[in-house]
Amino acid sequence: MAAIIELQGISKHYSKTIIGVDNVSLAVEDGEFVTLLGCGKSTLLRMIGGFEAPTQGTIRLAGRDVTWDPPYRREVNMVFQDYALFPHMTVGQNIAYGLKMQGMDKSTAKARAVEALALVGLPDKIDQRPDQLSGGQRQRIALARAIVRRPKVLLLDEPLSALDARMRDQMRIELKHLHEKVGITFIMVTHDQEEALTMSDRIAVMQTGRVAQDGRPQDIYDHPA
Repeated sequence: MAAIIELQGISKHYSKTIIGVDNVSLAVEDGEFVTLLGCGKSTLLRMIGGFEAPTQGTIRLAGRDVTWDPPYRREVNMVFQDYALFPHMTVGQNIAYGLKMQGMDKSTAKARAVEALALVGLPDKIDQRPDQLSGGQRQRIALARAIVRRPKVLLLDEPLSALDARMRDQMRIELKHLHEKVGITFIMVTHDQEEALTMSDRIAVMQTGRVAQDGRPQDIYDHPA
């Protein structure tokens, strides 16, 4: 299977002594669910998304060099841990916002929003506002807004950290099912080892900004480096 994301020698130096990411090379296959664990994970995710520029190295998306492209020029979407929903908009308007910014007509954008809401199991919430929803529902709306643009890669920054334990367990299952349904590549950052082990196809464990071990959850659990 072809790599959808290729990182070659990616580093992020904040100063001579403060190094966030140190010479990381990693390939992610199309359709994989990969989790980044450890020190440097969030910085690496933000560089893949275009929210931070690397000090050195190359980022390729579907074979194209996107190292210096801004986020809107990458076929990548990010789900933030605080959901980042617009409080003054309805759920439907939140989801369709990115499509309208791309110039899609209103009726097509609404149809796509309805489709995305059905995928996350909340078709009846289209006219509600974010403050009328539970934390788990807001997380699902954030996911719907991210997948409605049909990105090649979905980046998830600690997506379940704001939820209570019961809701977190439920959302793990929901997120895994969503990945299977939409079939796009998921790259997730988490500090929760159990989350990484139960949800991922592959885990990259980072230590002092480098990838210390990269492999299937079972292999990492049975044979930690």
